[in-house]
Amino acid sequence: MELEIYKLALIVLITFGGSYIQGVTGFGFGIFAMIFLPSILLFTEANLLSSILSSVTAVLVAVAMYRKINWKNLIFPLIGNGIANYFAIAFLKSAENEILTLLLGIALFLLSIYFFFFTDKIKINPTWYAGFTAGIMSGVMSGLFAMGGPPVVIYYLQSEESEEHYLATISAYFVFSGVISVAMKILSGFMTSNVWVGLALGALGMFFGTFLGKRTRDKTNEKMIKKVVYGFMAVSGLINIVTSLL
Repeated sequence: MELEIYKLALIVLITFGGSYIQGVTGFGFGIFAMIFLPSILLFTEANLLSSILSSVTAVLVAVAMYRKINWKNLIFPLIGNGIANYFAIAFLKSAENEILTLLLGIALFLLSIYFFFFTDKIKINPTWYAGFTAGIMSGVMSGLFAMGGPPVVIYYLQSEESEEHYLATISAYFVFSGVISVAMKILSGFMTSNVWVGLALGALGMFFGTFLGKRTRDKTNEKMIKKVVYGFMAVSGLINIVTSLL
C-alpha cells in the first residue's frame, strides 16, 4: 500500500508533535503517536514505527546518563516485559484491525483517567516482584499498543533514590525493552515499506520536535500541555471505541 502525500506529511507532523511533548514533559511520544498513527497506517505498522522511534529517544537519554543507571533494578522488570511481550505480540499478529482499534481506544481512555486523577496517588513497595509485575504490565501495553511506560514509571519513581537515577534507569529499561519488542515485531512480519518510509520521515519530525521542545521547555506551561494530551487521549479513546463497536 503506497502512502499518499498527505499521509507522509501527517507522519512528520505526528512525530514532530510527539517529540515536542517528550522534550517538554519528559514522556509521551509513544502515547501521542499511537493516538494518530493507526488512522493512517495499518495497526501493526503504526505499532512497530512508534516502538522504534520511542526506543531511539530512550537511547539518547540512556547514553548521556549511563553512569546513573541502576543495572540491578532492570533485571526483573525486563524479565516480566519479555514474557508479556511475547504473548501480546502473538495476539497482535492474529487479531483483526477492528479489535485492536477497540482495545487501543479502551487503553487510551483508561490511561487518560489515570493521568487526570490518579498520578502520584498510587503507592507500591519497590520489591523485586513489584518490578516483575510492572514489567509484565508494561510488556502487554508495549506489545499491543507501543506505549508501555505508565506501569514502569510508577515502579521506578518509587524504587530509585533520585530523579537522575530514575531518568537514567527508566531510559535504559526502555532501550532494552524496546529492542525486545521491536525484534519480536520484526520477526512477526510487521516491517513493511511503509514502516521504512515512516522511519525516514519520523526521524525528520523527531529532530525538529526535540530541538524545539528543549529550546522552549523553560518557557512552556508543562501542566497545561499534559492536560491537553490527556484530553486528546480521552477523546481519541472514546472515538476508537464507538467507531469500532459501530
